[in-house]
Amino acid sequence: MLNTVLHQEFERVPGRDPADVIPLQVGAIAVVENYALAEVFGGVGDLPVIDGYHLLIRQNGQWIVVESLGVGPEIWVARLTRMGVSNETFSRLLDGLRAVGADYTIFDVPIGASNMPCVTRLDDPNPPTNVRITPTTAGNVIGQIPNGTALTVMQPLNGWLKIRQPLVGWVSMNLTRVSCGNSLDEVQRNLDELQLKEEELAIEAADTLVRYLYRGAEGTSAEAAIAHFNEFAINDFYALEIALNQHTEEVRRQVFQRVIAPGMHPQAVANFNEALLNRSDSSPTLRTWEALKP
Repeated sequence: MLNTVLHQEFERVPGRDPADVIPLQVGAIAVVENYALAEVFGGVGDLPVIDGYHLLIRQNGQWIVVESLGVGPEIWVARLTRMGVSNETFSRLLDGLRAVGADYTIFDVPIGASNMPCVTRLDDPNPPTNVRITPTTAGNVIGQIPNGTALTVMQPLNGWLKIRQPLVGWVSMNLTRVSCGNSLDEVQRNLDELQLKEEELAIEAADTLVRYLYRGAEGTSAEAAIAHFNEFAINDFYALEIALNQHTEEVRRQVFQRVIAPGMHPQAVANFNEALLNRSDSSPTLRTWEALKP
């Protein structure tokens, strides 16, 4: 059962044909009550895009992959505790890994808070919203969430959002809306805070901004969001590109059209054009840019 869930999860690598993600191998697995740790390996050619331990959780009788716990043998304790895994359960999971001779390294250090200053909420015309085990309308429903509920978003993928709270699962992105505040001053403060996120949180911040521009930002708030899109393109291009890659062509086109219309910052335009010129294999974002660039 867990092997099937893991294979289904890692067939979805943004920007890659599922057939290219080979080979996918499942190593050690430890299960304690409604939690599991599983070691997974996979790559695209010589590039190891999947390598390390992952946390799974069982909800309403169905297993779902929550997130990576680190790279290679790393297991970051903070990523387990933020999902409510108790110390006792964690210890028993490690006992299970040791019992099968698994190799792992514990990192018991704090990680940066992943809460974004802008809030993603359900905005479903026909609530409650289904939470599914996979990002497709054919995926089994593992629960429902009432309208207006704030969501903790882990990642977007082709029109779906993987959420961590209040349930772990997938919801349609078009049934959500991002709010960065009720006044222009509040919106500006929250967008400024997004801009300060670093490393892996920078990608989450860029994604939040993309989704705000796609469904949420209006009027002067949209102008502020467009200005911050330009700042990301200038100062954190890689994070912005990765965030856009995970969305559908429709989302990328709408966001680009929205930021191009009032006139992009010359350096932002130059960064997109330079990336397009220097890449032998264009990303989905750069292909969309090539079709729409000013």
